[in-house]
Amino acid sequence: MKAVVINEYGSSDVLHVTELPMPEPDGHDVLIRVFASGINPMDWKVREGAMKLLLPGKFPKTLGGECAGVVEAVGVLATNVKPGDRVVASLGPVGGGYAQYVIAQDKNVVKIPDEVSFEQAATMVVGGLTALQALRDKGKLRPHDRVLINGASGGVGTFAVQLARFMDADVTAVCSATNAELVRQLGADRIIDHAVTDFTKEPEKYHVVFDAVGKSSFEACRDVLTDEGTYITTLPSARQVFDQVKSVFTAQKAESILMSFTAEDMNYLLTMAKKGLLQSIIDRRYRLEEIPDAHSYSETGRVKGKLAIIITEEDYRV
Repeated sequence: MKAVVINEYGSSDVLHVTELPMPEPDGHDVLIRVFASGINPMDWKVREGAMKLLLPGKFPKTLGGECAGVVEAVGVLATNVKPGDRVVASLGPVGGGYAQYVIAQDKNVVKIPDEVSFEQAATMVVGGLTALQALRDKGKLRPHDRVLINGASGGVGTFAVQLARFMDADVTAVCSATNAELVRQLGADRIIDHAVTDFTKEPEKYHVVFDAVGKSSFEACRDVLTDEGTYITTLPSARQVFDQVKSVFTAQKAESILMSFTAEDMNYLLTMAKKGLLQSIIDRRYRLEEIPDAHSYSETGRVKGKLAIIITEEDYRV
């Protein structure tokens, strides 16, 4: 099978297409013929070596933490899907989605409704679940709460705007002027152009500040939080951990979000997509051999929504 691998850590130049043996499922494994995958910042951080202490492993490595396709075969202990099922899978930081076939654990695999495309499902896993769990679980967002989403036009932010609107919150989105109309169409009530206005200096107070790009901090945002407001970041740091511990003793809270895949949450997002209430915004599409270009573009920080890898052209319906 064809796959994009790295044999060393480095820039996007270390990514290359090669032939790998077809994986064989065992136990709770599910072998998926991949139709589409998504690209996330975690992918190129792993490629650079930023995760090598946590994910040492051996080369060659195949990256890609989310994908969708058709079940080719299952291990003897996998019972929730069968060959021929259209599925989406979370592969985690270990990856494997940049390939024609991949092994996923059955607990991390969910069937896709016929109304949802592989491309939409594949690019919904990391961004969609991160946004959902941040707003619902960390921020405890309620109807009519005021929420600010920093990085509202990005891979997590575009989902956060849609979900916050669905939760009936009052949504302020921070993004560039270029992306303002997109974010407004997704449901933002107010737009702040980050190139013109520092949202941390504004008089408005928010119940939740969701920093979907990890560019701010709890301390910087305390003045724009309500007395019992919550700051959530996607990029935990040593300072953020300290702030989280310190905020145990204060009414204002500091939180960080690390997506956890659950079938229940994934089915919730897919059901919303089936009903037309949630969409994955696709900025650009790439083939396997174009993944180095995709990584380079992702690293610019200018991606609107998500980047998709189209591995198998035709769609599939049972």
